[in-house]
Amino acid sequence: MRKVVCAGLAVLDLVFEVDTFPTAAGKHFARSLHQVGGGPAANGAVTVARLGGMASFVGAVGDDPTGEAILAGLRADGVDVEHVEIVAGATSPTSAVLVDASGERLIVNHRDPRLHAAVTFPSAVVDDADAVLADLRWPEGAADALMGARDRGRPAVLDYDSAELDDDRALLASATHIAFAEPALAERTGTDDPAEGLRRIAQETDAWVAVTRGPDGVVWLEPDGQVARLPAFTVDVVETLGAGDVFHGALALHLAEEHREPEAVRRACAAAALKCARAGGRDGIPSGDDVAAFLATPPG
Repeated sequence: MRKVVCAGLAVLDLVFEVDTFPTAAGKHFARSLHQVGGGPAANGAVTVARLGGMASFVGAVGDDPTGEAILAGLRADGVDVEHVEIVAGATSPTSAVLVDASGERLIVNHRDPRLHAAVTFPSAVVDDADAVLADLRWPEGAADALMGARDRGRPAVLDYDSAELDDDRALLASATHIAFAEPALAERTGTDDPAEGLRRIAQETDAWVAVTRGPDGVVWLEPDGQVARLPAFTVDVVETLGAGDVFHGALALHLAEEHREPEAVRRACAAAALKCARAGGRDGIPSGDDVAAFLATPPG
């Protein structure tokens, strides 16, 4: 069983199902509401555990009931939270998530700037890890986590899902694998052409680089610079919340299992597709048996 250390953000999501996203101020009503854990690195850790790996989450929460709920949810999913810092006086991250009838989501997140201000990544936690996954929400910790894995010759996977950082050089230098969300790559590189965006970012990093494109699949650069593409699996989309997090968690685990990148991407795409076919945010993350059965089923 391979171990993946996931560094970054853990959130409590309040998920409202609506017919359409609001377009103006006023009162709007949801069909349903449920509470579930979220956050890119935290969902990645849960994905690793559901798929049969060992997962350790490293990050921070506040000393409030929300923080207690976040940690309880991770423990219930078999994620090690020994290295989570509980920050006195800080507010734990919370998101209001709207999911419309087509399954698309709109997220409003609050992160207390005090949360990671005095927290350092515990480098020893990487010693027995087979891979590291990091998101952008704790950039200092992410850089330390990724470099720790890289220095030990293990996959260091960066979930680059938004162009929110003023300076990402340390992360680009630390990661061995970077998977961008398509809007983030476009904003970061100044082009809407995913292949050209990857070529541009490849001039700034020696990492393997890819971009996830939702229903249009995944594009990545081969070592010789050639562009490779994998179409998305076809499913009836119920909800996209957490699908990118699932992709990154699965990618990190399958790289830890020493699969080559094309096969790791294929398996990660299958896990993300199954998540899209299920409601409930984190609750819809598939198991390893679910993914194996899905990949063994002929298309159509």
